[in-house]
Amino acid sequence: MSEPEPRRGLTLWLLLSLPLVVQFGFVALAASLVSRVTEMPEDGTSFYNLPQASIMFAAYIVFGGAIWFVARRIGPPREVLAIRRTPLGRAAALSVLALVIGVAAAAALEPIFHGSASQKLELGPFPGTPASLIAVVLSGITIIAGAALTEELYFRGLLYGQLGQRWGIASAVVGSAGVFGLAHFQPNAFPSLFALGLILGLLRMRTNSFWPGVGVHAANNLLAFIALLLALR
Repeated sequence: MSEPEPRRGLTLWLLLSLPLVVQFGFVALAASLVSRVTEMPEDGTSFYNLPQASIMFAAYIVFGGAIWFVARRIGPPREVLAIRRTPLGRAAALSVLALVIGVAAAAALEPIFHGSASQKLELGPFPGTPASLIAVVLSGITIIAGAALTEELYFRGLLYGQLGQRWGIASAVVGSAGVFGLAHFQPNAFPSLFALGLILGLLRMRTNSFWPGVGVHAANNLLAFIALLLALR
């Protein structure tokens, strides 16, 4: 099997942007179509709305597929995405340290920028219907597992690797963190997202693998989701 030809210049950057464009386009199209036949939240995010939760779950599957598609066009996918083994003990220690620093940074930045409050999550009494329960479970799976896995594949795998090859490790860490923050489209949350992106980028640098970042990202999202559920009581 022949190796893919190296991608350069504009072609490469168009390829790198493709997964984000596909995911955002899928969400917009799916939300538009679904809203024609069922009720969707008009503003913000509701973890009780099953159609919305289903769209977000599917969007991360589409995102992951697009990432793999692009990686195959650049080179061996596992190498391009940094899907590598790394010494477990060292990775675990660095991951715990990264999580602690990330949580501390978020706690320090929240009173200043109010990033979490700006995301307009719909809080209120739990409806108690089977559909709302499924929506909450599906949202949890999406946030904790889907987002952590696919976002690390993209930002600390695909994007980090290509930035590092062209402009060095510092550009890879800072650049991937910047795009990570911007891609969430939450200006108030950008400082905390950028800080988390820097921490995950440094973890990727020290372990040479995307896997530790997945663990830290998932743990961070789990803590945020638990805090949200406690607020929903």
